[in-house]
Amino acid sequence: MSSEDVADRQELAAILQRLEDAENAGDAETIIDHIADDAVIMVPDQPVMEGKAVCAGFLRGMLGWMTESLDRHITYVSAEARVIGEYAFDRGTFSFTATPKSGGETTHAQGKYLWLYSRDAGSWKVARFIVSLDEEPAEALDEGR
Repeated sequence: MSSEDVADRQELAAILQRLEDAENAGDAETIIDHIADDAVIMVPDQPVMEGKAVCAGFLRGMLGWMTESLDRHITYVSAEARVIGEYAFDRGTFSFTATPKSGGETTHAQGKYLWLYSRDAGSWKVARFIVSLDEEPAEALDEGR
């Protein structure tokens, strides 16, 4: 692996940490600063969002609501990051807890992500956010009945 590849992977890891920290702080602007102009967000139970302005509006609304309504903490764990010329991807898993600020039980969820990056003026920007939630195991669903 070349020193350039190592530096790119280190930058991707640093971006992942900044995005995790920003999401936990409810800081949509930091996330928006790291997305490409042609960004696309694909998350469960939402329409596909295309373009930085649309994605920014979604992020501001979602993080604003979550910050007001929930005590929430997310952790991302990268399983693979690869650089392919002017593009890169990071795939991994995430888990989060969320407790309603108004009271109630804490929920736990986990899932997978795939983020595609493009190089913009020498730095990496997230061009595609693809996220899926794992379903609860059948035994957990049976216990809830």
